Amino acid sequence: MTVTENILNFAATRGMTFRRRDLLHDLLSKQNTIKKRAVDLQISRLIDSGILIRKRYGEYQLAQNSLPEFVLRLSETEKNIYQMLKEQFPFLDMCIWSPKVLSAYMHHVPNVGYVFIDVEKDGMEPVFHALQNMNLKRGILLSPTSQECERYLTGMDTIVVRQLIGQSPLTVVDGCTVPRIEKILVDAIDDNELFFASGSEIYNIFKNVRENNNVNMSKLMRYASRRNRKEQVEKILHAIDHD
Repeated sequence: MTVTENILNFAATRGMTFRRRDLLHDLLSKQNTIKKRAVDLQISRLIDSGILIRKRYGEYQLAQNSLPEFVLRLSETEKNIYQMLKEQFPFLDMCIWSPKVLSAYMHHVPNVGYVFIDVEKDGMEPVFHALQNMNLKRGILLSPTSQECERYLTGMDTIVVRQLIGQSPLTVVDGCTVPRIEKILVDAIDDNELFFASGSEIYNIFKNVRENNNVNMSKLMRYASRRNRKEQVEKILHAIDHD
């Protein structure tokens, strides 16, 4: 990992703002041959390019636009499914997405063809039955167990109805509510339906996402806390930062 990459990763883990002395301590703990002058030179270049902002002497902030925002794009079929559901259930909170978006950040690309409808708890069964009545010619699963996921999801064109956790990081794209990258990352850690992201792949996913997209650390940790996965997220972040 280059000095620049180390600086940007360190800034991201500190909630965008960091002190030079803390950065140097972290970098020297990983590579004791690194030169302070080289770090200062890269900081200056990052400031000149607009990636870093100098807040005060010895303190810097990662610019919000330094990395592109992750934007989840839906297929036309997925948009149609979402719109049909919202017509029937206009007041239910829900989002739609496919875990195939994780493929770009993995070393071993899984055979993923299914779609998630994450919906608030009271609406799960009504949405499940509504999907069954739409004649979509694909399987519909409601909160599948881990065994059912491994049996019915690999390579299958299926819709999975899951519970939407309150205050999940969401956004709207093309008129459809979809998850932000912070929700996707936390869900990938231990959800039954995302079994393919287990083991070393979860580290690859976090590492590659953070290197290529802006990740809001406060949203990430807040959602991780709501899902009782804060310690797991911290462990993953610590591991990839000290790789």
